[in-house]
Amino acid sequence: MLFPADAEGQAAVLADLARRSYPTFELFIYAILSGAIIAAGYLLDSQAVIIFGVLAAPILTPWVGLSIAIVTGSPRYFIQTFAALLVSAIIVFLIGLAAGFAELPFGPRTHNEVLLHAALWPPEIIVLAIGAALLVVTFVRTEDKPYLPSVVLAYAFYLPLGAAGFGLGARLEGVWPQAALVALVHFAWATFVGLLTLAFMRFRPRSFGGFIFSLVLLISLLAVLATWTGLGGAARSLVNGTSPPPAPIPSPLPSLTFAASPSPRPSPSPSATPRPPSPTVSPTETQVPATESPAETWTPSLTVEPTPIFARIDSPEGGGAIVRDAPGGEYLMTLGNGYIVILLGETADRNGVTWVKIQVDRNGEKVEGWIIRSLLAIATPVVNWQPTETPTVTLTP
Repeated sequence: MLFPADAEGQAAVLADLARRSYPTFELFIYAILSGAIIAAGYLLDSQAVIIFGVLAAPILTPWVGLSIAIVTGSPRYFIQTFAALLVSAIIVFLIGLAAGFAELPFGPRTHNEVLLHAALWPPEIIVLAIGAALLVVTFVRTEDKPYLPSVVLAYAFYLPLGAAGFGLGARLEGVWPQAALVALVHFAWATFVGLLTLAFMRFRPRSFGGFIFSLVLLISLLAVLATWTGLGGAARSLVNGTSPPPAPIPSPLPSLTFAASPSPRPSPSPSATPRPPSPTVSPTETQVPATESPAETWTPSLTVEPTPIFARIDSPEGGGAIVRDAPGGEYLMTLGNGYIVILLGETADRNGVTWVKIQVDRNGEKVEGWIIRSLLAIATPVVNWQPTETPTVTLTP
């Protein structure tokens, strides 16, 4: 269904879509149910429980109403739908926060699922775009409830929110702000794709004020996407005061310096007519023997590099692993499954999670970082292995 060109047709279509997408109490009830199951999945570190929580999520038709409000320039309806979605997001976050607090008395545990959903993954971005477009098209063109596309959006919205709350409650370093930003980027990206889909279906602002309202929100969405998906990385580096290390200055090579020896004065040649010697006294010149400065010598040394220990990225979820600058620190890069890394032998424990320091070769540059131990398949010998004594070989004639 395309957006009608006449005012009466537009009003009728918008009234029908607003009625169907208006948030009800079902949104909050199913948000509580879904948030509780997702939090239990994070507590148990179980993927199956988390997927069940996503399937129990509410149908996110209010998000479609929010997108329609943006593209048609309806501030009042935008506030209503946005407030409802915000309340449901806070519910999921608070339930995850309570689950994180409940996990503290049980001691260190693994949190692979929390860390997995606290990062941006390119496959999720692609699937989210497809799900957002399908949700908009299905909702606008049919009267059926779009269950499957709504599950895709619930996966992208609720899982990072639950991970953010759980990370804050369980005191996992650096997890909750990053997971919250992931949820924000997912929401902005899905909304941007929804706006493009509605624009393709000829939905337009109905007034100049609505056009300004739509333009401001569109710029805000683009700013969020540009800031947190890589285009604003250079700006964040300048704000944080980080800059690439300066190139090393080569030191000058040592040179040999020799002291010049004074040349002896030539003796006067005898003349043909000898003169009688005069009783003059000439000072005696003392010659200091020239000394040569000692030449600098180099002792050749042989540096034996240890045999590198390799490991392979082997995430059970199939999404690869995140490399950070420190255990639980800032994001550096994402390595896919099967990528080979070098172990540097350093380990650290943060909140029951073992981190291993690695080195990777990215475009010819050696980059060091930290990765979760459970996401690596380490070849033998393992880290901190001790070599056995070298056997003595005896040659017999």
